[in-house]
Amino acid sequence: MPGAATAGVSSLRTRGTRTVLARFEGAAQSRSHAGAATLPERLNTAQGGPPLMRITGLGHAGLRLDTAAGSVLVDPWTTPAHLGAWTPFPDNADLDWTSLADVDLLFVSSVAPDHLDLELLERHVRTDTPVLLPDLPLPELRDRLAGIGFTRFVETRSGEVTDVGGLRVVVPTLTRPTDGPSGTAMLWLSDGGATVLVQGDAQPRDLALVRALGPVDVHLLQVVPAGWSPMAYELPEAARRAIADDLRAHAFLTARRYVSELGAAHVVPTGGPPAFREEALAHLNRIGTDSGSTHVHPAEFRDWMADRGYDHVRLLPPGATLDLRDPGVPTGTAPDPAAELAEQRRRRPAWTPLPAGDVDLPAELRDWLEPLLARAPGVAAGIGAAVRLTAADAERDDVDLLLDFAGRVVRGYDGEKVRYELTVDRAVLEHLVAVRETDWVHSLFLSGRLSIRRIGRENELVALFLGNLDPARLDRLEAWVTHRAAGGEDVTVDGWTFQRLCPHQQADLTAVGSVADGVLTCGVHGWEWRLSDGACLTVRGMDIRSRPATPPLD
Repeated sequence: MPGAATAGVSSLRTRGTRTVLARFEGAAQSRSHAGAATLPERLNTAQGGPPLMRITGLGHAGLRLDTAAGSVLVDPWTTPAHLGAWTPFPDNADLDWTSLADVDLLFVSSVAPDHLDLELLERHVRTDTPVLLPDLPLPELRDRLAGIGFTRFVETRSGEVTDVGGLRVVVPTLTRPTDGPSGTAMLWLSDGGATVLVQGDAQPRDLALVRALGPVDVHLLQVVPAGWSPMAYELPEAARRAIADDLRAHAFLTARRYVSELGAAHVVPTGGPPAFREEALAHLNRIGTDSGSTHVHPAEFRDWMADRGYDHVRLLPPGATLDLRDPGVPTGTAPDPAAELAEQRRRRPAWTPLPAGDVDLPAELRDWLEPLLARAPGVAAGIGAAVRLTAADAERDDVDLLLDFAGRVVRGYDGEKVRYELTVDRAVLEHLVAVRETDWVHSLFLSGRLSIRRIGRENELVALFLGNLDPARLDRLEAWVTHRAAGGEDVTVDGWTFQRLCPHQQADLTAVGSVADGVLTCGVHGWEWRLSDGACLTVRGMDIRSRPATPPLD
């Protein structure tokens, strides 16, 4: 099955129960911590009867799930990520990670560094802990975990039920390049007493597959996906704030749609905001009246939902617990952001790039990027223009380059007029080149350590190329670009004929689209097209086939 969004009830089936159960029990018997309490002892059983699930917040997307059949660690993260720019907010460094990471099962949803914290896992999680492995298109996640010693992997299939020692789990995956460097995954889990969906930052077209599994007690989701727009763009402040307001509003509406669709008893917003400790990045924290950033605190979504009649949204800050036996589950409180950031600056050192050395940026980037440009002609053609890349350094002088996608070359900038300009500190770019950082999106872009100028609409392929700078990732991106160009069959709606599939994430536009005043809008992410000629009004290069259903009379 290619992804959660295309699955139906017929795709659900139980697999490999005996093999998976043996792996799980073997790991449980090998626990090496002396005096470790059994699971029933760790759970709150004060009210009698079988223990019910308990969920502990670990900061950002991190969770610990204590169930009647085992404990699960989900996406724990505390090490500064994205070129050291991000840390969890509130800070979770002082949690008792030795105890919290003493679990029966590990689940990591993606290779994004704020979900896959190899340093934390290597330090605190036993390497014989079974890993619930999503069915992602590339082996990166497994390879990285195996690289730090993990040996037990419970392989899953997207949309299929897997029995793991009494836990029924389903791991739907989203596998398009727009879903992350090698895809992302959700976790549905039931111990017979309670059912949880950890949606995380996955944004499927709908939750039909999860609904088919039955009622959900707790729905955990990231409200606003991680992004850099409009924060990284050189814009008038009023324009930046207006764009950020629109993006947050759309994200809140999308999250509410997921919440309404699933109808869980409790909803927990997770995954943010990150803390930007450095003074140069402080504007990204949205403290006070500054609303030019899309990063939000879960409390904002809780209050927004409460204003619209939803009173079941809970906060789960680091160390807080949602106990499903307690009818008065706490709503949590938000810390004072200014004080929290000041404390993080005091305790956590700022990130510094590697020493510059003698990095010949033009030569190194030519040797690295030109073979990749030649390898992905569809991606290069989809961009079809040049991107100016400036490595800024007031003391050593700037290095000004041109990534010429049309010519498939990297060359010096010579005053050409370009639509895209990226400016980054020279030491930071030298760091990326020296370590051969293959994902500039999850390093440079999300760090906020760049500025972007653009003429006209965005072309998402620019960022997708720079986020897939290795052959395996780039081959997947090239195949996706080639496939989506087809667009599916043509359909006719309200007097217009157009391709069925959205070029962004291949959503069925007959199901999620709407037509008004000659404009087609995709309901998944709000992209728009002018149906008279198919031009995308949201993102450059994402045009569709469209025409009037009846040709006009001469």
